Amino acid sequence: MSVASLDINLAALPPFRNEPYADFSRPENRDAMQAALAKVRAEFGSEYPLLIAGERIETGDTLQSLNPSRPSEVISIHHKATAQLAATAVEAEYAFFPEWSRTPAVQRVEMLLRAADILRLRKMEFNAWLVMEAGKTWPEAEAETAEAIDFCDYYARQMLRFSEPEPPMQLPGEKDQLVYIPLGVGIVIPPWNFALAILAGMTTAALVAGNTVVIKPSSDTPTIARKFADVLLSRISAGQFFTADRKRRASG
Repeated sequence: MSVASLDINLAALPPFRNEPYADFSRPENRDAMQAALAKVRAEFGSEYPLLIAGERIETGDTLQSLNPSRPSEVISIHHKATAQLAATAVEAEYAFFPEWSRTPAVQRVEMLLRAADILRLRKMEFNAWLVMEAGKTWPEAEAETAEAIDFCDYYARQMLRFSEPEPPMQLPGEKDQLVYIPLGVGIVIPPWNFALAILAGMTTAALVAGNTVVIKPSSDTPTIARKFADVLLSRISAGQFFTADRKRRASG
């Protein structure tokens, strides 16, 4: 199944259930995991620029992510941000916040559901990154990727409920309303030891509620964060997410 074929039917959305774990005692799951590890290993040494407001930025000041189980292996190379670039990232997200906050809740919900489906399609790959960059065992990695999927699925359903809240009890002489509003720009700084699950949970909760987000991953596990950002961008698409900001900057 390709990402393009992931159709979301919100009217038929089933109740939330936890993502089941892969059983590595089954040969087909072991083979899939071995293939994913080989795929990930083939990407070792790749260099990743910063992603700020749709731009890929290389600063020349880099850090190396190492395999904690074999420190001689370079997982990847990442360009580091300056204080000014960090401020630029926050300002860009603040500029885009009015547009993203007004995006219909159903579209933000679809974003999370599609992200969950993409994670399912690439589950063994994310497991492999967690094994290689965070030093997880196979079952630990499987549980963390499943938890990331759970966050996407659960928060999507919660946002559907929040978008049409139950009316509050009306007291005599009052006319009350309950409205949930997004707050602004969030900064997500996940720890290395839950580099995917906590990252996914904090980021998707903020995004689906209409907030914008700047992600600053742990310096020990930056590749996992970058791969998750790619999942979100493959759903949102760089064009949709950043076109408005580029137009604003181009017009001065």
